[in-house]
Amino acid sequence: MVICAIMMAAVEVIIRFVASATASSTVTALREKMYTRVNDFAIADFASFSTESLITRTTNDMQNVHLAWLTFLKTAFLAPVVMVWSVILLLQYASTSLTIVTAAWLILLVVAVAVLLMMLTPKYRIVQKLTDSLNIASRENLTGVRVVRAFNAESYQEGKFEKVNSAFTKVQIFAGRVLSVFTPLVMMVMTGLSLSILWASAYVLNGMEMEAAKVSFSATNAFVMLASQIIMSFVLIVTLIVIWPRASVSAKRIYEVITHEVSVLDTENPVDFKEAGTIEFKNVGFAYPGSDKEAVSDISFKVNKGETIAFIGATGSGKTTIINMIPRMADCTRGEVLVDGVNVKDVLQKDLRERIGYAPQRGFLFKGNIKENIAFKDSDMSLEDVRWAAKIADADEFVMKKRNEYESPVAQGGSNFSGGQKQRLCIARAVAAKPEILIFDDSFSALDYKTDKTVRGRIAEQLPDTTRVIIAQRVGTIMDADQIVVLDNGKMVGIGKHYDLVRNCPVYQEIALSQLSKEELGL
Repeated sequence: MVICAIMMAAVEVIIRFVASATASSTVTALREKMYTRVNDFAIADFASFSTESLITRTTNDMQNVHLAWLTFLKTAFLAPVVMVWSVILLLQYASTSLTIVTAAWLILLVVAVAVLLMMLTPKYRIVQKLTDSLNIASRENLTGVRVVRAFNAESYQEGKFEKVNSAFTKVQIFAGRVLSVFTPLVMMVMTGLSLSILWASAYVLNGMEMEAAKVSFSATNAFVMLASQIIMSFVLIVTLIVIWPRASVSAKRIYEVITHEVSVLDTENPVDFKEAGTIEFKNVGFAYPGSDKEAVSDISFKVNKGETIAFIGATGSGKTTIINMIPRMADCTRGEVLVDGVNVKDVLQKDLRERIGYAPQRGFLFKGNIKENIAFKDSDMSLEDVRWAAKIADADEFVMKKRNEYESPVAQGGSNFSGGQKQRLCIARAVAAKPEILIFDDSFSALDYKTDKTVRGRIAEQLPDTTRVIIAQRVGTIMDADQIVVLDNGKMVGIGKHYDLVRNCPVYQEIALSQLSKEELGL
């Protein structure tokens, strides 16, 4: 018995060790696969999943799958073996009465567990959705904490969070109450089974002579012990079954992301670029998924190497949508987008984006230090090149005033920098790669007029052969552009130089007059 106990302990340790290693490595691979797939998402793909939902799926859902997989691996070998072995031994004490009693209690347990699962599964689906909602409420409050405090809206935000939190708590309490029945139910079945076997054995010994030969005191004890082993093995399996509903919901949510068909894919037969620094749109139209109406339509223009093209228009006129099609953040649904003489769909995304530098509308910095953020595209970039880019973006001066200069820390999202400083560092990051094409998505909006003009002048001087694509709301930022595209409700209503548009394009003239006087515009 001592030897058997030691062997059982050793086997269980090995099983748990292997189960833990296997479950962890499997979930790690899943998490990496999911992260890679999300990185491949185009803008249209993110419409299917909110940021908060993707975070929940990467963390909470993965944890649920890990727990279920670990439990499965620990019970998949031990419980069935014990159960089958107990049944084999039980057959040696075959008794119709005792077998019927054991089967009846097992059927009762199976039915009860089935009812529990039917009650829990839909609730766990709700739990995961409410987890997304909790993340949304928390993230929204933390991201917009300044706005919340400025408007004394703490109570309003607390009310929104309380509503979601209460709904989440109610579902959790319901699930907890349902699960609380499980352990007493198992104990009742085990106790009831033992008592029933003893009662049936006594009944057989007292009255049923034919069965009595097969039933004795020692046989009864053995039957009770083996039946209990079967119940305990079944309980181990049921433990897995109980946590399976939540894990299955989480697994489905993970599967949805991993198998999501990315809207922007690389071609199997990429071609070589024919030119350098050119951009051309040919009757381009774009409609967001699920929309019958195009966001932009009939967009046509061409930019040569070293030229500057600017886009201006009212909010929602399609400016950002157009420039997103250049690096294939989204694919046009009609027409052609050509970069360096070839359709962007005919080249690898990696090769296309190697030629492009991008400064976003909302200045975003990564946690680390200033040098790492500017040298984001090339981690081996020298400090000299980093400073060169920072000087062009008019950022070197304020960086050098910091205690650690370019080694100064950057908080997540760049929260320890002002809006203008973040935009200048983002411009420096785009410039540092020395790309053929530079895209500025309203990247000068947080800069004063003087800094705006200084930065644009330095870019033109230091990178004369680089093609520049600018989105701006200020006419002063784009007056010197080689071409200005005027947009209104997704359509081109004018294209040309500032001098011509301010006289011949009513939409541009209206925008210009809202910012500058007639004298300043030369009208």
